[in-house]
Amino acid sequence: MRRWFAGLVSLGMLAGCSFGADDEDGAIAVMGLTSFDACEDVLDHLKTEARDRVGPWGLSGNDMMFYATDGAARADGAESFAAEDSGAAGPQAPAHSTTNVQEAGVDEPDVAKTDGRLLVTAASGDLRIIDVTGTAPRELGRLELVEGTEQQYADATVFLAGDRVVVLVRQNTMIAYDTAASDYPGGPPSTTAVLLVDISDPAAPVVESRLEVDGNYLDARMVDETVRLVVSSYPTLAFPMTEEDWNRPEEELTERNRAIVEESTIGDWLPSYTFTSGDAEPVTGQLVGCEQLSRPDEFAGYSTLSVLTFDPADGLSADGTVGVLTDGDTVYASQDRLYVATTRWGDPFAPDDRSIRPMPAPGEVTTGIHAFDITGNVPARYLASGEVEGRIIGRYAMSEHEGVLRVATTIDSWTGTTDTSESRLYTLEEGDDELVQLGQVGGLGKGEQIYAVRYFGDTGYVVTFRQVDPLYVLDLSDPAHPAVTGELKITGYSSYLHDGGDDRLIGVGQEASAQGQTVGAQVSLFDVADPSAPAKLDGHVVPNAWSQTEWDPQAFLFWPDTGQVFVPLETMTGPSALVVRLGDDTVTEQGQVTRTEAPREGWTQLRRTIVVGDTLYTVWQDGVQANGLDDLQPRGWLAFG
Repeated sequence: MRRWFAGLVSLGMLAGCSFGADDEDGAIAVMGLTSFDACEDVLDHLKTEARDRVGPWGLSGNDMMFYATDGAARADGAESFAAEDSGAAGPQAPAHSTTNVQEAGVDEPDVAKTDGRLLVTAASGDLRIIDVTGTAPRELGRLELVEGTEQQYADATVFLAGDRVVVLVRQNTMIAYDTAASDYPGGPPSTTAVLLVDISDPAAPVVESRLEVDGNYLDARMVDETVRLVVSSYPTLAFPMTEEDWNRPEEELTERNRAIVEESTIGDWLPSYTFTSGDAEPVTGQLVGCEQLSRPDEFAGYSTLSVLTFDPADGLSADGTVGVLTDGDTVYASQDRLYVATTRWGDPFAPDDRSIRPMPAPGEVTTGIHAFDITGNVPARYLASGEVEGRIIGRYAMSEHEGVLRVATTIDSWTGTTDTSESRLYTLEEGDDELVQLGQVGGLGKGEQIYAVRYFGDTGYVVTFRQVDPLYVLDLSDPAHPAVTGELKITGYSSYLHDGGDDRLIGVGQEASAQGQTVGAQVSLFDVADPSAPAKLDGHVVPNAWSQTEWDPQAFLFWPDTGQVFVPLETMTGPSALVVRLGDDTVTEQGQVTRTEAPREGWTQLRRTIVVGDTLYTVWQDGVQANGLDDLQPRGWLAFG
């Protein structure tokens, strides 16, 4: 009998971060960095750490699969509409929206981008180049990104850099094996493919080069045409498990696995890459040179966190890749710093006995953070690491401003009858290879969880929720003494916050009853002119609906020229794009944009809304639709064939 597994079985859960113990007030736990001189040193280090930790089932890892936290998958903040588009549009290009990014000047990969003339999207799994200069969208060119799709799942996003497109493809291979003679994988068989595509002739896109690396791409950023790609790679050690092995004593299996560790090579632990330029023969190599690899002084895992640097104008390259022996799952970047964070749920590196471990105590849930220097167009440089108590909800929980990193976390705590959770905001700075705490403010939302975080300069906004929605305003002008200046309690919550200009804050989330029961998607408008007295001006609710914006901020669009806000909705009757207009103190529905063509498969997803000139484009999984921006009337539909 054969069974299909999606590549996430494994020692893949070995990923995790282990740092120093927290002090009694949840302060940062810091550690130094150690670099390696040669691959022999790396291999010796990994074997030493694995020797005592390997168990009968292999190497253990982060046990997050056993835990579920309220709100853990929610969106984490808001974005600024002020970022410049990465495409080099000509003078004829009309005004157009850009990817909704977290920081101005720091571009993010997205499923669709435009330069005002072309719309480039990978929403369907293929790269499509679409003309948006006419009344209706028109496909000019198409490029298949992944071959053999029945064998693997691919997820693609793009950067648009002039007449080149950088395509990032996350690939998780589907594997089949006999349970009677299985080869227990050493890590998820995931790879990341980077394609540099020339679209100077939109009708004939050409792959100039392709870089494929071992591991899962966490995220990427582009600043001043320089791309930073962050990849997390697991070791590929295999611990065979035959039918007979399942009946062998655990001690015997452990000794067998120790022998596998002792016989391992550097290639079993560190990721590799394959580079192909045009029709030339592929070139393979080790992704991170051992001299470019570092580790925290306290053991932080077997995985390799790699940061690749390249300029699309100069072509793809793995040269100068820097790595850290640790895991990562959340990426945030300012214009000169890149941070990778991982929430650790207790001790992830005890021998794997396959037992379900108890829920970690509040002080055992921590978030480790690694800082990289990304100034200029040179390779990234690993700077420092540290840790704070609690978990972050995503990248918007972090913000760097004038050399200070701000991090908001929730510290979960419950007794079975009472939830005594609370949230905190920490301020950190770099010092001697460490992230050192400057200050903190706690006591936010006692008995509640963080649902949204947003930073604007020296001001921070934190939303917590259980039954009501406290919106906290924080003064961060003195990093050593962050303080709460104002609080607003209302029903419902915002899980996404956005700058509305003129001392206005836009919130997207759910309205709720006084008992905390959600009743429908809501777009809210807040007056934050007085930090000590934030006020809700208005809100528009769509009953029994939810929005992708709650966990995917790039799906949100604010077009300040017309005061329109575009929010994807899902209801029992299907998806649509909600369009509201903002007044000085009002939120008014203009309408909902639905498809003019029924989906072929019976279901489809609205991925993005984009404005070009006087036209609103909705990008779906299976096509693109054009509607008038003023009247929302349909202008044309392009199906993805």
